Amino acid sequence: MKNKTKAYVSLLASIAIALPLYILIHESGHAMIAILCGARITNFSILQAHVISEGGTYNAFTSSLQSAAGMLLPLLCLFLYILVYNQHKESIFYRILSTFLFIVPVGSTFAWMLIPAMYTHGDAPAGDDVTKFLKESQINPFLLILCILLLDAGLILLAKHKKLFSNYQQTIKSLQGKV
Repeated sequence: MKNKTKAYVSLLASIAIALPLYILIHESGHAMIAILCGARITNFSILQAHVISEGGTYNAFTSSLQSAAGMLLPLLCLFLYILVYNQHKESIFYRILSTFLFIVPVGSTFAWMLIPAMYTHGDAPAGDDVTKFLKESQINPFLLILCILLLDAGLILLAKHKKLFSNYQQTIKSLQGKV
């Protein structure tokens, strides 16, 4: 298979893997907290991207954590993935997939920066995880934005240190015949 064809197939396969995997881990984060609080999971759907539980004992902290767990578990998994990322592996698929495994969870944190700004103006979507988190935790929306920025910056620096971005860039340039 030609390298350009391999790159396109890798790109499509990476999207097909990264998005459902993100949804699975996101919803698992919510489910884990529900289970830890004694709830029973009655519906878990990747296709519809939701988890429904019944029962359980929650307080302000656990309710806040359940709202945030959908964002935090994928970022924790990403952190662990970056730690074991093999910067010397030259596989086109590995490099493209690794980049998408980074982009999807970090990209999801933009809602955790945008919605707090909307929240301060009373425009935040009512059922959203971020809105629920802000209501349950009573954290200052601007402090939340700062925390998310710092979390993203840490992941970006770690990925840069592990050469995830430069490997991707090198792969794309080699496919264009510029290396």
